[in-house]
Amino acid sequence: MLVGCLSFWLSPAPQGQPGVEYWGHYARVGPGLGFVVNHDSYGYLAVAEHPGKLLLPKEVRQSRPLYALLGAAVGYPLLLLLRQAGRIGLPQLWPEDELFYSYYSGYVLLNGLILLGSLLLLRHLVKLLTAGRGEQWQFLALSWVLVANPIIKMFFWTAHQQMLAFFVPLFCLALALWLGRRLPLSWVELISLAFGLGLLPLLYGSFVLAWPALAYGLVGRAASTEPATSLPPAATPGWAGVLGQVGLSAVLFAAPTLLWIALLRSQGTTYYNYEAVRWHQVVWLLEARHLPLLAFGRLLGDKLAEYVHSWQLMRWWLLAGGALYVASRWRHASSAGPLLPTAAGPALAWVTGCCVLFFGLLGYYPERLTYTLLPLVLCLIAALLPHWPSRYARPVALAVAAGWHLYVLLSYGPFS
Repeated sequence: MLVGCLSFWLSPAPQGQPGVEYWGHYARVGPGLGFVVNHDSYGYLAVAEHPGKLLLPKEVRQSRPLYALLGAAVGYPLLLLLRQAGRIGLPQLWPEDELFYSYYSGYVLLNGLILLGSLLLLRHLVKLLTAGRGEQWQFLALSWVLVANPIIKMFFWTAHQQMLAFFVPLFCLALALWLGRRLPLSWVELISLAFGLGLLPLLYGSFVLAWPALAYGLVGRAASTEPATSLPPAATPGWAGVLGQVGLSAVLFAAPTLLWIALLRSQGTTYYNYEAVRWHQVVWLLEARHLPLLAFGRLLGDKLAEYVHSWQLMRWWLLAGGALYVASRWRHASSAGPLLPTAAGPALAWVTGCCVLFFGLLGYYPERLTYTLLPLVLCLIAALLPHWPSRYARPVALAVAAGWHLYVLLSYGPFS
């Protein structure tokens, strides 16, 4: 992970060409070495230094307060360490430099922890999706692709939330599979889990996808004919109970956000969602509800076409995953048993479908958001690789991963 992230310091520096979107400045760390500091970083640093700003009207980070608080929780101890640096013989920094470097380093540390969490989730899912038949080289190739990509190149060395773009889909898939394999939840467990998951959208907006994964797991556990444990049949809830759990989970999942909005109102502040105001994310559907049906359909078609167009490099990964699935299906046609583990295939399809639908209806389509699908494509490839002989699949997979890394490393941009 560290080698991959550090390698992007070698990428071409921005030259300021007209027409290239560029929201940041280039930090040079040595001859031919550097990275882009996204201008959004300063907003994250400001609320980490002074979390009370989250209560101010129209604060840009107000819809995701927990990430700013995490930045404060990591950055403040680093600030104390820097302030003690002079006492142990290290160079003393100016107070404003101490503030900047401590909180900035704290966010970079968060980036590393989140990316490491994504890799651990990927390793866990590879085991599930291969039914334990996966090999170490398969995880190496897939994790290499996950680390060496434009999102890491753009955002690892800056204060931002984009590392969560990979963590969210992997987390949702792991959640759906975990719920499908365990005991039916008691009401107390359901309340705790749904409310706890409801805190996550206050960390990063795409965590709203955790609720569909939760609902899928609840329904899938009820529909499964495979016993999870020796739970007495009488303790298994019927369909009425399952639907009641799904409905209750939706209310509890929304509760933390509603409580945060109520807290803001108690302070005389109206809840502000910058993404909805600036980019009309999701709310464009509400704004278009008064349009005639034909005009609304045309607008929806234009938005979806724009979404598909934003895939750019991701479409090649989608095509590769689809082609490998078709080839594996053809090769596996005469074999007994499913191509993917029984529970894993539907769960992967469900989470992928939810991601495509959510981001398709978002209304704002920068290319970086489409990379949320990359870890799910890698999960599909992980499930299919064991069906191919290692002596052929291993050199191909490792060569593709290395070629992908070199392509991203040597490409000019993206920078924001």
